[in-house]
Amino acid sequence: MKFPPRPIFGFTSRYPGLTNVLANDIEVMEAFEPDSGLPNPVGKQFKGIWDTGASCTVINSHIINELNLKPSGKVKILAVGDNGKVNEYITDTYSINIVLPNKVTIYGVVAAKGEIGGGDALIGMDVITLGDLAITNSNQKTVMSFRTPSVQEIDFVREIDEHNRKIIRANLSEDKRRRERNKRKAEKRKGKKKI
Repeated sequence: MKFPPRPIFGFTSRYPGLTNVLANDIEVMEAFEPDSGLPNPVGKQFKGIWDTGASCTVINSHIINELNLKPSGKVKILAVGDNGKVNEYITDTYSINIVLPNKVTIYGVVAAKGEIGGGDALIGMDVITLGDLAITNSNQKTVMSFRTPSVQEIDFVREIDEHNRKIIRANLSEDKRRRERNKRKAEKRKGKKKI
């Protein structure tokens, strides 16, 4: 893989077993421009839950109160409640910066206010689509890795096809491999004759 000529940031979280909640300690602070020359606002540690079903990042009132955040606008939210009922409501938005593990910083996130069970913030698709997210569960342990910006397409099917092709080829007898080689050579010669 060849990386582009610009910085790439990322982190990997390893969980002790299989997990059904992808959570990290994150730092949240009021949004600021790092090159402004002004002092950075104070950030605080919170628990962030990654949610591919959330179109935007959501923070609870605990974060808003602790950081004394001021609303920056309003947004309509659709949330699934009890018995799958969809609730629609208008809520305030807040401009924040989020520092993920390994100091991966996402600037200028417009986060909606909402109450979150099991955490303080939902990291939604607005952040996830800024990079590449991969989740694996090898050896009964969940590993999540995130990088930003996006570097390349991840295609498990392509990897599987290549793996299976090598396995099948390795399991062929020498005689079958010879016949397969001869068949490919014949097809090549036949193709050249048509031209």
